[in-house]
Amino acid sequence: MIVVPTKEEEYKAMVGFLQVYALVQPTADMQCIGWVTEGRLRLCVGFNAFLGKVCQIHVAMEPGYEFTPKEMLEHVFKYAFETLGRKQLIGIVNSNNKRAVRYDKHLGFTEFARMEGLHDDGGDIVIFTMTSDECKYYVPTALPEEQQPVEAEAA
Repeated sequence: MIVVPTKEEEYKAMVGFLQVYALVQPTADMQCIGWVTEGRLRLCVGFNAFLGKVCQIHVAMEPGYEFTPKEMLEHVFKYAFETLGRKQLIGIVNSNNKRAVRYDKHLGFTEFARMEGLHDDGGDIVIFTMTSDECKYYVPTALPEEQQPVEAEAA
């Protein structure tokens, strides 16, 4: 089940989950979405570092949890691109974290830049990006007919 925190304790639990399982430092602008099964938070996605039409995305999973439901992915990317109004997402990963690198590539992120040997834990800092047009899990919400763009008539 997809959960968006509505209470402060839910928000703190999700931010804490991101901090413990993905080493994400909490920020004042952090927004979270969680996946709960059997009464437990299994997966949490955080968004922060909002600048212009981009933001950073973070994914944390409970140890041993390997499943990301398509429903969750569709919700996460609709939230990022429509609710938050972002045009591009940024993911920053240590190149030594092979699982995270593989996961980001599986989601459709592409390597934008690499900062060799600069991660605290060794390895390179790899910056991945994805636009709404590149996201295979994002299906834009159709606008009502009266809001559809109108093509200019040829003169």
